[in-house]
Amino acid sequence: MGLNVTVALLVVQLIALGLCVWQDRKPINLAKPRLLPYRLISLILLVTVLATLAHLVALVTGNPIMPRRGRMGMR
Repeated sequence: MGLNVTVALLVVQLIALGLCVWQDRKPINLAKPRLLPYRLISLILLVTVLATLAHLVALVTGNPIMPRRGRMGMR
């Protein structure tokens, strides 16, 4: 995935996260229950934003982000 696509995806994710936070902070109307779990969607979007930011850093620096190996991991 290129730099332009990654930045565009990050912008879309941040807009969606902002909309979910905005909807979640609205006062609760008992006559109209919420149909979507906005907090859960916000949590999922936050994880995807962090992953996209990690990918963006890897694209900008040119160094791929490698997973850490634990004590019992292969060497």
